[in-house]
Amino acid sequence: MAPRLVVLGWDSATWDVADPLIAEGRLPALADLMARGFRAPLRSVWPPMTDCAWTSAFTGTNPGRHGIFGSWYRAPGAYACRYFSSRDRKVPGLWELGSDVRWLVWNVPMTFPSNPVNGAMVAGYGAPPGAGFTWPAELGVDLGRRFRLDDLLDRAPHGSLERFLDELLRGLEAQAEALPWTAERTDADCVVAVWPHIDRAQHFFWRFRGTDHPLADAVERVYRAMDRATGSILDAWPDADVVVVSDHGAGPLRSDVNLGSWLAGQGYASYGRARGRALLNLAWALPPPVRRMGKRLVPGLARRAVGATLTGQLGSFSWPDTQAFVGVHGDLWLNLAGREPLGCVDVRDAPELLAELRERIGSLEDPGTGERLFGGVHARDEIYSGPHSANGPDLMLDGWSTGYRVAPGREASEDTLVAPVPLSGVKEAWSADHRPLGILAAAGPRIARGSAPELALLDVCPTALALLEQPVPEGLDGRVANELFDADWLRAHPVEAGGPVTARDAAGGYSAEEADSVAAHLKDLGYID
Repeated sequence: MAPRLVVLGWDSATWDVADPLIAEGRLPALADLMARGFRAPLRSVWPPMTDCAWTSAFTGTNPGRHGIFGSWYRAPGAYACRYFSSRDRKVPGLWELGSDVRWLVWNVPMTFPSNPVNGAMVAGYGAPPGAGFTWPAELGVDLGRRFRLDDLLDRAPHGSLERFLDELLRGLEAQAEALPWTAERTDADCVVAVWPHIDRAQHFFWRFRGTDHPLADAVERVYRAMDRATGSILDAWPDADVVVVSDHGAGPLRSDVNLGSWLAGQGYASYGRARGRALLNLAWALPPPVRRMGKRLVPGLARRAVGATLTGQLGSFSWPDTQAFVGVHGDLWLNLAGREPLGCVDVRDAPELLAELRERIGSLEDPGTGERLFGGVHARDEIYSGPHSANGPDLMLDGWSTGYRVAPGREASEDTLVAPVPLSGVKEAWSADHRPLGILAAAGPRIARGSAPELALLDVCPTALALLEQPVPEGLDGRVANELFDADWLRAHPVEAGGPVTARDAAGGYSAEEADSVAAHLKDLGYID
């Protein structure tokens, strides 16, 4: 039986790149979806980061309710950082809500460790090398017999950018074959898949666009490969509703903002002694095979190196003398007494200090252009709601709208704007970062022809449930996007309201070895400095 619904994630895709390619006839599958269906920009969540955003898309709830505040995050009540796992998600995902639907969940962030579902799960994104990443476990064995598993998992660049581009393109060819193959064998009614290739390409290749560099068309080549893979899906399941979405958009990274140094310069923070940073940087500069060998030979030392990296992400501050510090995804925190281990800000003084920081940071400008560094500075209660909101930052700094990335953990510098740091895997820095607007394009028997000025990423889960004729839980932060539905079909199949969203209990997480592997992968990708 063919799937009724396919939700296909083009991670980080933006209309800014897609529209010119569509106009040139170079994205025929996406153009076909729009010609016979629906399109809209898709507003992300705060922060517009992969793990947080996709979790919001597939739960229909904001981070204050589902508990995932980024790709990796500051551990509550500590100055160290850690990576979230699927077991940190506090509400059910889409595939846990449709009671009589068979699912294939493919490479969706925050699904590792994989969970039992009615169907199958391939939790490739975030899976450490060698870990079991499928449910049922034998599915991973079957995939490994037929496909090169490296092509089905998320990649970090190692060696050269030219090699990385070849790997991304080859991976999309494999995905186009593996996804229908797996869906057929699991008899899926609904396929939910995320392909990260565009995101990876934009981060590393954006700076070559519009130049005469051999990689000038690398981003566009990956979009075209994504479109060919999507065309294979459309050909395989011509009667399915297909919804292509991205979790956020992308644009050029103009500069990093060393806000920690600015805080110190303005008297809000004080640097302490940075210990062993040079040796740690040298260790991370080693090629990944050498690092892996070192991990086998001296596992205790390797674990301490990863631990020092995660602890040092917030910067080498003297915490008893620091009133405010930067997190890891544009988030700013007060060093609050009673909340932080060495907090020095009295809770009674916190509102006035936050208001002062909000105004001063919001008015920071690029000295070269006079433009504001941040599109907005948002207080926690303005963007989060729910039982886990207290784990969110005190302020969220919107550098994504303007192209400025807040750099955590940097040492003191003369200038507030600093160059992005080259990454360990390829000795190249990011040249693009996320933007708050992604894409949506959809077509199929139940989909209307038309467009909307904007939909929300939070709408994906309730809209998918309605397309599957499943009850939509009460109290989701997203809504059913009725304008996307064919009017006749919607009249014949009115949306059914379900019960309230229930809490999800999945205690546990990565083992120590798995956490080390994930941290190393994130550093190679650029999500850890």
